[in-house]
Amino acid sequence: MSEEQVYTRAVDGVRVATYRWLPQGPPRALVQIAHGAAEHAARYGRFARFLTGHGYAVVASDNRGHGRTAAETGGYGAVGTEGWRATVGDLRTVGEQALAQLPAGTPHFLLGHSLGSQLARDYAQEYGAGLAGLLLSGTFRSLPGSEAERDLARLQGEVERGGPDAVSQFVPELFSSFNGPYPHRTGYEWLSRDESEVDAYVADEACGFPFSARLSLDWVLGVRKINDPEQLGRIPRELPVHVAVGEEDPCHQSMTLVYELLEDFRYRGIRELSWHAYPGARHEILNETHRDEVQHDLLGWLDAHA
Repeated sequence: MSEEQVYTRAVDGVRVATYRWLPQGPPRALVQIAHGAAEHAARYGRFARFLTGHGYAVVASDNRGHGRTAAETGGYGAVGTEGWRATVGDLRTVGEQALAQLPAGTPHFLLGHSLGSQLARDYAQEYGAGLAGLLLSGTFRSLPGSEAERDLARLQGEVERGGPDAVSQFVPELFSSFNGPYPHRTGYEWLSRDESEVDAYVADEACGFPFSARLSLDWVLGVRKINDPEQLGRIPRELPVHVAVGEEDPCHQSMTLVYELLEDFRYRGIRELSWHAYPGARHEILNETHRDEVQHDLLGWLDAHA
């Protein structure tokens, strides 16, 4: 197995921090990972190494305003005037360049976690014909507890008053609400039952930061776009989709926002749709106490489709 950290040049010239993990010999498929809000792609190294050990190539990149890409866009949570649409475009560029280095015809899977699962849904609407499968982890149909029109008005006002890179409390308030059901030790107990994983997140300066007003607004607008029936109809019906969540994840409001998402896919007529909710698990199922089970389940799904 080999690992490398490089930069991928985006369409607009931004250097996107990219991580690649390659197996020995020709890969069975490429698995591309889109990470969640206020974290970074390097956190998926353990899962990537697990997949390469089973013959898969893996690529992941830091979203704009995140990880090592943040220095290219103005700092953590900052994206200037362009965030969501550019990040979807970055995912395409990163995936295409990774595929160009692999044997022709290598299947391409996209796995998105949390906010990354919503970016992945957008990607599937725009470029789904090139995917062999879509995996959605820690996912939810829309922002939990969010009132779209209220949020839009609030965030548009923040952008107008302070500019696109003004710090917004939108994400910190959202994260705080997620932790409500749990005893407060760090404020991030909602992520996992594994305290060592929570502590690692808290100690990582590249995690848990607030978004700018513009990136927060982009998130709300992005969610509106991916849930639009016309846009939903652009996902290829033959694209296999798998949803994997923790039953105790506060992001999906007691599974309500997962069931709504599954209904959207059924309405679209997705021919191969599967899902699994892990009892007792919280938001980051790949960092949960039962992560070995999750990893093997996702591997089994990939094996069945690669």
